[in-house]
Amino acid sequence: MAWLKFGFVKKSDLSTIFAPVEGEVVDLLKVRDPVLAQKNLGDGFAIEPTDNFIYAPVSGQIMLVASTQHAIGIRMTNGLEVLLHLGLNTSMMPNGSFHIRVKRGQEVRGGQRIAAANFGRIRARGFDDTVVVTFINSEELAATLKIDYGPVAGGHRIGQIKL
Repeated sequence: MAWLKFGFVKKSDLSTIFAPVEGEVVDLLKVRDPVLAQKNLGDGFAIEPTDNFIYAPVSGQIMLVASTQHAIGIRMTNGLEVLLHLGLNTSMMPNGSFHIRVKRGQEVRGGQRIAAANFGRIRARGFDDTVVVTFINSEELAATLKIDYGPVAGGHRIGQIKL
């Protein structure tokens, strides 16, 4: 199937999305952060984690590892930019809560283990441990997201995004 976009015929691009952590997949609108819930950082989804292992939600190149290690940015080959945020307001967490296994410029596969987070410590310090995935430029690229909500194992397929 071909989609007409900006006067050019472009073949539809369909990419698989993987759960970045084991837990309960919930709608972004339920996230307790108004910037994320109102999709100001793009469309996406959230997971209430039940495990500490973190997996790449998509295949692509690591473009960002925050100095506080609470966020990882990935650029997909189709140009979509993905932000994986480990907890809410966790940029204020002291070091030691996150262990990132990837570096900027590294290629990753969707479902590949890329980090670990100490969600018990995050909760104990009064932070929200919700893991959020946003597709930063989804509106600009007219991307359509389809996610399966409910319980999920980390690293397993949970949906698709189409350009």
